[in-house]
Amino acid sequence: MINKIYLLFLLTLFTTVASAQTGGIKGQIIDAQTKEPLSGAFVHFDNKNGGSVTDAFGNYAITGVDAGQYKLKVKYIGYTEYKQDVTITAGKVSVMNIQLSEKPEELKTVKVYGTTNAESESSSRRKESKADNIINVLSAQAMQRSPDINAANALQRVSAVTIQRNSGSDEAYAIIRGLEPRYNNTLINGVKVTSPDPVSRFISLSIVPSDLLESVEVSKSLTPEMEGDAIGGTVNLIFKDAPEYEYFKANGSIGYSAIFFNRRFDDFYHGAVQSKSPTERFGAAYNAPPGYFSRANLDFTKKNAPPTALLGFTYGRRFLKNKLGFIIADSYQNQFYGTNSEFNVAQPDIRDGKNFQPVIADVANRTYSTQQLNNGLSAHLDYKFDDNNKVSVDNVFLYTHLAQTRLSIDTSILGGNGGRIGPGTGTVFNDNRSNIQNQYVENLKLSGKHVIEKHFLFDWAGVYSNATQNAPDRADISINHLINPDFTSTPDYFDNISRIWQKSGNKDLSAMANIGYKTGLGEKSAIELKAGGLYRHSTRYNHQNEYILRPAATANGGKSGFTDIYSADFVVYNQTGTDQSDKTNYTAYEDITAGYGEVKLVLDNLAVIGGVRVEGTKQGYDTHPVVLDIRSNAKKTYTDVLPSVQLKYKLTENSNLRASYFKSIARPALYELVPTPTLGESTDVTGNPLVKHTEADNYDIRYELFPGKEQQLFVGGFYKNIINPIEFALNDSQNGQLNTSPQNFGTAKVTGAEVVYSKYFGDLGVSGNYTYTYSNIKTTKIYTSTDANGVSTSVPRLQSRPLQGQTGDVLNLSLLYKNDKQKAFVQLAYTYTSKTLSLIYPNYGYDYYQQPQSFLALSGEKQVAKHFVLTAKVNNLLNTPTTVLINNLVQSKDLYNVSFNLGFRYSL
Repeated sequence: MINKIYLLFLLTLFTTVASAQTGGIKGQIIDAQTKEPLSGAFVHFDNKNGGSVTDAFGNYAITGVDAGQYKLKVKYIGYTEYKQDVTITAGKVSVMNIQLSEKPEELKTVKVYGTTNAESESSSRRKESKADNIINVLSAQAMQRSPDINAANALQRVSAVTIQRNSGSDEAYAIIRGLEPRYNNTLINGVKVTSPDPVSRFISLSIVPSDLLESVEVSKSLTPEMEGDAIGGTVNLIFKDAPEYEYFKANGSIGYSAIFFNRRFDDFYHGAVQSKSPTERFGAAYNAPPGYFSRANLDFTKKNAPPTALLGFTYGRRFLKNKLGFIIADSYQNQFYGTNSEFNVAQPDIRDGKNFQPVIADVANRTYSTQQLNNGLSAHLDYKFDDNNKVSVDNVFLYTHLAQTRLSIDTSILGGNGGRIGPGTGTVFNDNRSNIQNQYVENLKLSGKHVIEKHFLFDWAGVYSNATQNAPDRADISINHLINPDFTSTPDYFDNISRIWQKSGNKDLSAMANIGYKTGLGEKSAIELKAGGLYRHSTRYNHQNEYILRPAATANGGKSGFTDIYSADFVVYNQTGTDQSDKTNYTAYEDITAGYGEVKLVLDNLAVIGGVRVEGTKQGYDTHPVVLDIRSNAKKTYTDVLPSVQLKYKLTENSNLRASYFKSIARPALYELVPTPTLGESTDVTGNPLVKHTEADNYDIRYELFPGKEQQLFVGGFYKNIINPIEFALNDSQNGQLNTSPQNFGTAKVTGAEVVYSKYFGDLGVSGNYTYTYSNIKTTKIYTSTDANGVSTSVPRLQSRPLQGQTGDVLNLSLLYKNDKQKAFVQLAYTYTSKTLSLIYPNYGYDYYQQPQSFLALSGEKQVAKHFVLTAKVNNLLNTPTTVLINNLVQSKDLYNVSFNLGFRYSL
């Protein structure tokens, strides 16, 4: 015991002496002009490993440094590097506050890289100010402070951006300037990403964890070097880059959905889901017996919903005298959420005098219980041969596992279905579903940048992108009973079971290269010439195999009663499935070839960027196998010439005036060309090989003011003339499902205005944006009238309406509290969207409109130790429903309730 005490004494003495022989330095880095703190500045000693990066309040600290003389350096992109000789005194931590000055923009030469913390708000404001085109940038710091945990929820706080969601799921896609997702594209690190969804070109932004991102750039105007298929805009997800210093960050949280305070979580045995269909296991000629199909995945049980858990980490640093850099980030999200849904099918009322106006024909109440596990992994590796040559490898892998139970009570209320003679009578269907879906997205990019002599920059990239969706053994069971006129009920009867195995995939191979020349024309003038090209080969497939199980006939030929799934007696109606005959099976391809020329001319305070891009498109599909009643294959080829010009005038050091014109297109998704039905949750889609791609002329103007590093004022307007817009029109409704197809609808006009404002008044701040959008298109609909004799006549008539997906008013308003001394931040965020046209109805005067919505969310964080921050996020405080009406009748209404998250963040 004495020896242990002696050893402890020596260890303590040694630590104290070592500490006394070292010292350190700390302080705050601020902007010399605005006096605002600079987050993400790199502070280090020359020729010495390690250093410090300033926190959100501009503070830095370097300790444990041997006493002596050193040269202190501070780097931050856009600012002159700071250098100062300092003396470190043993046993003392000196205080040195530093002011950095902005350096003028380099006009005459090109560079491969710079040093910055691109995650900060001030860095995002600088990107917006220096950009050649009109963009909005959402920083990692803003996402970190917001109530949001994924890219979709964070993105809806950007000016003119709303999020389109699907009933009963967490799928989320960006609508930019009132234009639905088809008119926008999604990039990962500047390159298009494939989609696992069999019916779209884009990935659901809800599967992208926000803590993997360095920033999100929303481009609202295009330059010639950018891909031309974006009419609304481009969402560029920029994943984290290798830092100049050792970087480690970890976060975790736990949460819960308040919807499960009032009901339990419905679940099924996931182990009963069979990964392969009978034909996949035994061949196309195999006759599947009833015993092949498991039953436990149709045995629904109730349990307490588990909490939502979120974990993530990021680590990066540089090696080999800063030549080799890497960063790796992983995010794990295991979410449990629910939806209480009302879904009603409307159809034309054929009764006398009703003129075919919409009337509710079928009513369903549904509850969804969903587990969604998202795991995102991003890795970056770069090697700097010298200041003029750099090669990088970026890999992003996103995985989503979704397990969902849908319980539905459904009844038809028109047509005397099943003996219905009045309210509360007739046949009631219990349609229940178990569904497991796995999605994988990988994006691998190899790229390089090379300065060839100080005026030439050559960059190139090769990209492999692959996305798959596997939904094995989706099981649906339908049970019914009859409520008699005297309100007595028959026993439950077993109707049918369907089992579906579905797979789809999308693969892209891309190559691109650009060369630029930049030189000065005088002290404040310069010219930059760029040219480049792109080739992309894309393939997509969908394969589905469905088995129908029907009740075995009873001895007297009647329906089988139903008590539970384990005692149900059924036969397999189609023992070989639909593997060789399913209309949804197809393969498709798309080849894109593009080239451009661009010139940028800077004359004192005026910058002009213009040029032309040419894109050639080849598309085609084959159904597999050939289905006799549809067009089994088709090919399309077209070329688009896309000119553009951007004007940027620097009014003062912190304000710009911009104007732009660009021509762009929107291609139909490959599945939209295939005339086969694709099953959806509530809506099936049938393709149309005759649909044309969309073209648009786009005009923008914007005034920008940046009074401080985290402050901004934008005022702008836009106008778009859209030829051959593609929209989904309703074909019919059957069995409680809507059926739609993509169609072209003439020419549409879109105009709007945007205002963005952000400013602090001491510790209190306000941040907000408002967008007004007006669109108009005239389309032909069926107009029905009834004369005095009761004779109905139907004729075509033009109807003016907005574009599908267009929202008139979008408001985001946040009240902010930031206390630098207490190192605390609180945000109360409000979002309002006015009504939105969601689906086109075939009869004159009627369409489906999503009703106005107001959302309120609260988030906060407080630093409790040197490296630790506590966080809290509360979403949907108003429990806002998503409601769609037609003819003042509720077509659907979804309720999600409040969700909570409490967590921590650790930063090295």
